[in-house]
Amino acid sequence: MKSTKIALFIVVLLTTAFLMVTGTSKAKKKDVEECFTTSLHHTTRGMGHWYDAKDGFSAITGTPYKDLGCKNCHAASCNDCHLVKTDKGLEYSLDMAKKSSTCLKCHSREKATLQIDKERGTEGVHMTSMECADCHSAREVHGDGTCYESMRSPGAMDTKCVNCHTRKSEEYQQIPDTRSHIVHKEKLDCSACHVSNTMTCYNCHFGELKRTGKKPESFAGKAKDFLLLVKYNGKITSGTLQTLVGVDDYPFITYVPYFTHSVMNEGRKCEQCHNSEAVKALSDGTRYTPVLSEGGKLKFKSGVIPLVPDLLDWPFLKKENDKWVPFKPENKPLIQLGVYAEPFSKSDLEKMKTKQIYKK
Repeated sequence: MKSTKIALFIVVLLTTAFLMVTGTSKAKKKDVEECFTTSLHHTTRGMGHWYDAKDGFSAITGTPYKDLGCKNCHAASCNDCHLVKTDKGLEYSLDMAKKSSTCLKCHSREKATLQIDKERGTEGVHMTSMECADCHSAREVHGDGTCYESMRSPGAMDTKCVNCHTRKSEEYQQIPDTRSHIVHKEKLDCSACHVSNTMTCYNCHFGELKRTGKKPESFAGKAKDFLLLVKYNGKITSGTLQTLVGVDDYPFITYVPYFTHSVMNEGRKCEQCHNSEAVKALSDGTRYTPVLSEGGKLKFKSGVIPLVPDLLDWPFLKKENDKWVPFKPENKPLIQLGVYAEPFSKSDLEKMKTKQIYKK
């Protein structure tokens, strides 16, 4: 009788332990799933946020974000990044999720960046020896239970250059006490000097997209020749822009902070920013056109271009006889400073116009 009671006690104990472990495992799985459903990879709220804003692209298309095909470009579940086919069947793989090739299946702008840099022999210093996951955290990818409105929302991103590069770094290249690192007094983000140029798919044409239903035919071309500088949280950082043409050829421009993954080991020289062609024109209140049309083709100027929305002229194009041709819109372009982009002030431009004198 005594042995029976002991056996029964052991069975109850093991059953309880099993239920506790199973319950914990299920709860943990549920927590992970709930976090993932709030991640930007799943919600794509970043795109919807700028598109549906009161000064966003929807104002000239009449089509809300929920009715666009863009909303389908998201990670539906863990399968999109982790599921692999093996000899034994389908399995989940952490290695697969960490490969840059997995990220590039969806992140087409980064894929285009790598392709252009490789063709030009100007590959970024990180791209030849690192994977995306070396910088981007699991929390960024999987979410943390908070529905951020964009990747620029406070707390959304963990990735920073200074996570690896510090003045006391032993494992990575240290930040040297050079003139450029001292004189700017934390007013510049690393990208302002170390990103070589801006990647943008120029002149997206919404009317053409609706007509053909094919995205590659709906923009004029890729631009990667100049570096657009914007302000973000008071700091000067790299950015990008998107010129768009809506229904009835209505023009639209959006400017955003953006990190093109074309990182140079050595930063820019002083004269590449200070008193450059664009800076001189914009600081004097002169309109500046970074794009020229020659023989039916676009030619982009190189160099640094500070964001002064009212003085920057970006040509708009539409398709005629299967060729992109410039046209003068009847309406003034709707300009959006999307997801926290800030323009340069007159004071900022004056500082850039004059070569700075270094003083300790």
